[in-house]
Amino acid sequence: MLSLEKQILFLISSTKTEGVEVKRLVEIYEARGIDHQVVRNALLHMKKEGYLCSKERSKYEITRQGLDFITTINQKPLLLEKPWDGKWLTVMFEVPESERKKRDSLRSDLLQLGFGALYKSVYITPWDYVEEVLRFAKQYDLEGRLTLLKGSFVSQEQPLALVKRLWPLDDLNEVYRAKIKWFRSDFASEIDPLLREPSDGLALFVRFLELGELLADLSLNDPMLPEELLGKNWLGRACFQEMQQCLRQLANAIPMLSPYRSFVAPFL
Repeated sequence: MLSLEKQILFLISSTKTEGVEVKRLVEIYEARGIDHQVVRNALLHMKKEGYLCSKERSKYEITRQGLDFITTINQKPLLLEKPWDGKWLTVMFEVPESERKKRDSLRSDLLQLGFGALYKSVYITPWDYVEEVLRFAKQYDLEGRLTLLKGSFVSQEQPLALVKRLWPLDDLNEVYRAKIKWFRSDFASEIDPLLREPSDGLALFVRFLELGELLADLSLNDPMLPEELLGKNWLGRACFQEMQQCLRQLANAIPMLSPYRSFVAPFL
C-alpha cells in the first residue's frame, strides 16, 4: 500500500463521524500539494482492495479489513514500552512457484510487521504476532502451508550478532540521526509561528500529517526490537518520543471548532 493510501486510511479511521467526505480529503491533500485526482484514485483503489467502503455518494468509511491493517501498523510504536519475555516467534512456510504472488505478499507483510529472514521462507520476531500471521495466512488462503513455533534458540550465535545479521540497524540508526536533526532544526522553527497563531487549524493539520507520515514510514521500516537487543547508541526510541510529543502538541493546538479537530482525536 502506498504511503498516501495508508495516511488516508488512518484519517478515516481516526474520526468518530460516520464516514468522511471526499471533498474534505481533497481539501486537506491539496493543501499539501497533492492533486485531487491522485486522492480520488487512492480512495477508489482502497475501496477495490476492500479497505474502504462507500455507503453514501462521495463519502467513505473504513472496513474491518482496513481497521485490521491500521491496528497492525499503529501497534508497532507501542512495542517501545513493552517488556520482552525472551522468546522468539518463528514462521515457516513452503509455497509452490505456482502461488508465487501469495508467497511474495506474505513475505512483504511479515517484513513490514518487523520479522527478519533467518533462512529462505523462515522468519523470526521477538514479538507475539501469532494473531496477525494467522490473519495473513487466511487472507492469502495459505492456512495449511504455515508452521508457527515459539521458544528460545539453542545456538552459539549471540542475540546481538543475530539481530545485526537479520536487520539493517546501523543504516536505520543513521536515518534516525538525520530525521532527529531535521526535526529539531527545520521542523521546529517552521511550526513555531503556527502554534502561536493557529487560525482555522489547516496549516497545523498539514504539518501534523507531515510528521505523522514520517513516523508511520519509520515504524514500518523499524522492527521495533526490544531494548535488550539494541545497542546503547540506538536513536529510535528518542526519535519516536520527541516526535509523538510534538504530534500531541500540534493536535491540541488545532482549534476546538476546526473541521480538522476530529481527525486528531487519538492524540488529544
